[in-house]
Amino acid sequence: MSYICERCLHEPGSHSFHKVNETVNGVSIFYSCPSKAKYYNDNDGILNHYDGMLNNNGNKPWIWIFDSQGFSMKHATNIKLAKNLALLINIKYSKNLKKIIIINSTWHINITLTIVMPFLDESLQKIICKYS
Repeated sequence: MSYICERCLHEPGSHSFHKVNETVNGVSIFYSCPSKAKYYNDNDGILNHYDGMLNNNGNKPWIWIFDSQGFSMKHATNIKLAKNLALLINIKYSKNLKKIIIINSTWHINITLTIVMPFLDESLQKIICKYS
């Protein structure tokens, strides 16, 4: 059965993380843009949303496109969420994560990455690609 975020079911766009496609090789492509989420600071809800979506992906390889457009100080100061999200992915979902692509990079995301990097395994740090 597919995962459905309860909050997003009742208020579409509450969180920003969803599967957009699957390649012919079976790699799932996930996309997030925190500035487009209605509830960018719903820490527990966001973590549950990511966990549910990635758990639903099973053992399939995946790529995460992180769109930084509009990522601002209000997002960058949510250190607890950034740290917990990094830990969740590092501990539960890094085995099948092939690449993290950060697009529309801002200086705010650079600050967040500096804070999050110590919580990521070196192998994860190496698969992060940034594009302006």
